[in-house]
Amino acid sequence: MKIPFVLILVSLLAPALAGEWELERNEQGIRVYTREVPDSDIRQFRAEMTLPASLDRVLAVFDDFKRYPEWKFKVSMSGVLSQPDETSWYHYQDIRMPFPLDDRLFVLLSRLKAVGTREVVIDTRAVPGYCVGNLEKTCGPINSSEALVVKQATGRHLLRQLEDGSTRVTWIQHAEPGGRLPDWLVNAMLVDGPWETFSNLREQVNRPRYRQARLRRDAAGNLLGGFEKVSW
Repeated sequence: MKIPFVLILVSLLAPALAGEWELERNEQGIRVYTREVPDSDIRQFRAEMTLPASLDRVLAVFDDFKRYPEWKFKVSMSGVLSQPDETSWYHYQDIRMPFPLDDRLFVLLSRLKAVGTREVVIDTRAVPGYCVGNLEKTCGPINSSEALVVKQATGRHLLRQLEDGSTRVTWIQHAEPGGRLPDWLVNAMLVDGPWETFSNLREQVNRPRYRQARLRRDAAGNLLGGFEKVSW
């Protein structure tokens, strides 16, 4: 059964006891909201924008994990650790912090769910212990890193292609960075970080390497997950 996109959005935007969304920044077609989260000093953020690009091209940028430093705020290194199947990835992102603060390392599991013909949901959560005792070569950068591994993080990207061919992108995330990191600094980054990331995404999606991206679909046009061909 197809799950309406609005219900998917509401399921994340209205958890029990969460605070009301507050608009923090609204510039150049990018809106960033934050709200309080129960039992946490760190606020959750939600960023929204519409890109003049197909769902195929936008998702191709997200699929290109190794190039996250080109457009994601403060990401200095990223990559895939393993891919259990066509719609799941263990991956990492190293986040630069200003001196003398420790950098933060996110080790994540992302799962993609296609909904009908024009919608994709990507759920992400921290898996800080994935590389502990793991001798796979891909875990080398993680196990040798001096960055502080983030223990708690959850997020969701909702991508929906509109009737005019553009794509609506919504990004919601909450993380507990841990360590000695002032809450005021974290909460400031919750606004500038998503805004800068979306601003860079607008440019990234137009790079030639993504222009021929084609998502796999069945005869009725329903998304199947994965791409017909990867050229990035």
